[in-house]
Amino acid sequence: MSIKDKLNWGSGITIAIVVFVLATLSTVSYLISLEFYLVSEDHYEQGVEYQQTIEGIQNARNLDTPVLILFDEPTVSIKITFPKKLRSDSLDGTIRFYRPNDSSLDRTYPLHLDGDGRQSIPVSDFEEGRWKLTLTWQQDTLTYIDEKNIFI
Repeated sequence: MSIKDKLNWGSGITIAIVVFVLATLSTVSYLISLEFYLVSEDHYEQGVEYQQTIEGIQNARNLDTPVLILFDEPTVSIKITFPKKLRSDSLDGTIRFYRPNDSSLDRTYPLHLDGDGRQSIPVSDFEEGRWKLTLTWQQDTLTYIDEKNIFI
């Protein structure tokens, strides 16, 4: 008796169902084992304050001379340069590096410009990949927000 004689259409359907169930269970167990990260722990509060974020981004876009954010390869650092019109003693802000796939790698730095309106942040110890840089600063009564996607 050959294999062809032992396998009829009923056996074929049974094998197909068993393979489908095993594939489904394997996929579900794999997806359950993946780690996931919330975008932020306080996402509700950030959602409520999002109109202020939109206004800050619009304020930064409306500047005559924008703030320059560049990746400097020779020094492996991020260079931030403020135009002369924006440099003042009332300038206060933060630089936030957000890692989309691992919030434990996020970093925040205070904004401290040198005499030429520049700040350099070494990123050689950052994990390679995509980062979102958010530069937030207040000047007088306005808040400005500049966001850039960078690849290290």
